[in-house]
Amino acid sequence: MALHSLNSIRNLQDPLKQFQVNFTISMTPALLLAIAQQKATGLNPLSGNMSTVTAKELELRCTSFSYPGSRISQTNDLVIAGFRRKLATIQNKSGVWECKVTEDQNGGVLNTIQSWIDLMHNPFTGLRLPSVLYVTTCVVDIISADTKRDIAQKITDPLGLGKFMYGNKGRTLWLKGFYPIEYTVGSIGASESGPVEVTIKFNYDWWTETPTGLAALGAL
Repeated sequence: MALHSLNSIRNLQDPLKQFQVNFTISMTPALLLAIAQQKATGLNPLSGNMSTVTAKELELRCTSFSYPGSRISQTNDLVIAGFRRKLATIQNKSGVWECKVTEDQNGGVLNTIQSWIDLMHNPFTGLRLPSVLYVTTCVVDIISADTKRDIAQKITDPLGLGKFMYGNKGRTLWLKGFYPIEYTVGSIGASESGPVEVTIKFNYDWWTETPTGLAALGAL
């Protein structure tokens, strides 16, 4: 490894800390409908379980989550003069967003996610609701290190439009076509005191660094 001058090292920006990355899942329409469905089902005397969690509670209970990425598809092998060559085709910005959430003592996390999945396909009734009712948006935000500037901006620009007009030191990713596709619970240690953790995998069709319309601002 080459030697570098001390000045060049000192001029490097501070590294991004993991605690500076946050996320927000929009409540509308999917989570609101899933919560309403669970509470309605809980009125049944055979069930009696109406416990749910909001998007904010999911965020607060989250212990880790993944960061979206991009990948480029390639053509099949092309051999020219004995040398293999591949060309780039389309950029794929879809994927699976995974997070781990600690369960509460009333099973609110599992209730909410299962109710959300039931919107897509209810195995008892066979009903499958249209995607407009179960798809939502997730926003992954890199929080700016300049806290004073952020506070001043929120006071003068509460909608956050400025970050798209004159730039922002942070970075905001909008995950579109967002809905859960799988959840699992880790092994339970009956003699252990650690919290029960739920691993949830969400589909996202694509992501962008700017909202696609004014309606997307409601996801915040």
